Amino acid sequence: MKGFPELMINRITFFLLSFSFAFALAPNGTRAAQVKFELDFDQAANHYVTIQATFQTEGKNEIEVFMPVWTPGSYLVREYSRNIETIVAKDQSGHSRILRKTKKNRWTVDCQDSTSVTVSYKLYCREMSVRTNWIEEDFGILNGAPTFLTEINSMDVPHIVKVNLPKKWKSVATALPQHNGQPYSFVAKDFDQLVDSPMLLGTLDSAAFELGGAQHDLVNLGGDGLWDVKKAAEDVKKIVAEHQKIWQTVPYRRYRFLNAIVETGGGLEHDNSTLMMTSRWSFGTRSRYQSWLGLVSHEFFHTWNIRRLRPIELVNYDFENESYFRTLWIAEGVTSYYDDLLVKRAGLSSEKEYLSNLSKLIRSLQTTAGRLNQSLSDSSFDTWIKFYRPDENSKNSQISYYTKGAVAAFLLDAEIRNSTNSARSLDDVMRQLYQQYAGPKGYSSSQFRKIASEVAGKDLKNWFATVIDSTKELDFSTSLATYGLEFKPAPPSKKPTPPWTGLGLSAESGVITVTSVIRNSPGYKSGIQVDDEVISIDGYRIKSSDLGSRIGKYKAGDEKEVLLVRRGKIISKMIKFGKKPSLTWTIAKIAKPTPAQTRNLNSWLANPKKK
Repeated sequence: MKGFPELMINRITFFLLSFSFAFALAPNGTRAAQVKFELDFDQAANHYVTIQATFQTEGKNEIEVFMPVWTPGSYLVREYSRNIETIVAKDQSGHSRILRKTKKNRWTVDCQDSTSVTVSYKLYCREMSVRTNWIEEDFGILNGAPTFLTEINSMDVPHIVKVNLPKKWKSVATALPQHNGQPYSFVAKDFDQLVDSPMLLGTLDSAAFELGGAQHDLVNLGGDGLWDVKKAAEDVKKIVAEHQKIWQTVPYRRYRFLNAIVETGGGLEHDNSTLMMTSRWSFGTRSRYQSWLGLVSHEFFHTWNIRRLRPIELVNYDFENESYFRTLWIAEGVTSYYDDLLVKRAGLSSEKEYLSNLSKLIRSLQTTAGRLNQSLSDSSFDTWIKFYRPDENSKNSQISYYTKGAVAAFLLDAEIRNSTNSARSLDDVMRQLYQQYAGPKGYSSSQFRKIASEVAGKDLKNWFATVIDSTKELDFSTSLATYGLEFKPAPPSKKPTPPWTGLGLSAESGVITVTSVIRNSPGYKSGIQVDDEVISIDGYRIKSSDLGSRIGKYKAGDEKEVLLVRRGKIISKMIKFGKKPSLTWTIAKIAKPTPAQTRNLNSWLANPKKK
């Protein structure tokens, strides 16, 4: 493909040369610069790893080292250096050197008259997520950004990592190639690759398969025997096939799905691997297992979309500062659209199950008041200060670029299919974008929009202005009609519907506390605030045990007095109960779809042809 051969050759070259980087000679005949790390886990039971980082310093009076403040794929400054407890420096002779902290994540090290210095630091690792570190006596999970520091001027040299594995830990899984055949020793061609390569350490269970000329490994950590890794790998293979079919190129030689079964969730993408977290119970339940397959699909789609095909602002990572861009909805929202869709195309979910998931996605958007306050473009730009820091008012003020981005991708896909009689789709947009802008170029918002318009065969300027850049309500009618679908109302409930207050209530320790207030709801209009304690309704004391039944005694339109405690003072508010906005529909086929609608639906979902 256009632009791909050069990109592929470069990546293969880096892969093959990475084994010999540590022994390459500089032009003057001396050994090329490199950074070496040695990891010790003597205090794993207390969540510590001790790291020795050795830098070559011949001819230098001082070096400056730093630790990243964020990790690619998770757009929040997380201040990883806060987990460093002790840090010292010594030269090649073991003599202490002056180490001085100059910024929150930077240190200068005296290295005059030395050939190398070793910076040793003790790192606390007890935050279980795909973007942080966790170490305990049974296993370890390490990510690059919160683990390694490096010299400011040595980011482009090879970084070698030696792991001194505890006896009860059996192995290490990472996308980094082995260094010189040494066990538990790995080499990254530069600091970017080191940051991009998480590690699972402990007792691991794995299964492998080949597809598209590349090897793939599913590596499980944990699971207590409740996961069938071979069966899971068979399903992952089906998903991989659909992704390769979409992109029509395989830009890696080996890919590792690192699956930490640690009773939490999440996933983070990398060039040649992904780190995922799930539950031991996810394998045995269809709905939870499908959610895990959706996670696999999501993170693997990122192999192309965001890792190799990046917004222009992310082509070169700045590990110490935010990079602002308005196309995160493409990187995450489009990916969120394709994750469950490709699980369906892989034959791992039914048409009904996929449409149910799509219904939930749209329902989530349409029940979030923030959709009328923040555009998708602004949501992307503000991720650094808002998305990862939700508060009690976030539902009123914000929209998720994952959720609305996925819905927007659904609408854009339908728009293109509708305007081209299903000859082209969003698949074509993503392929063309990859062909033109993958690698060092990166793409801009205008370039994405230009390609989408070209593929659709019409100017989509107004579509983007409405769906991406404004807070106007979305129109689903044309998109659903393209596939012969409709919003089908749920059957009327036989149970009486309680009135709506728009209040989030907590009943912990017997105290009823307001936790959220939906904008323009009855509670919002009455002036009730977050953290108010509810004492009584209509003159009668209300207890946490009868909260639901008491509110259920009233009906929409009733106006009652509510007594509250706000910062120790009793106050009175009148609330007029309302009727909760109904979004209890699901997406379903219309009674009599046309042949064109059926063709569109089958093409979109890759439904099997009826014999």
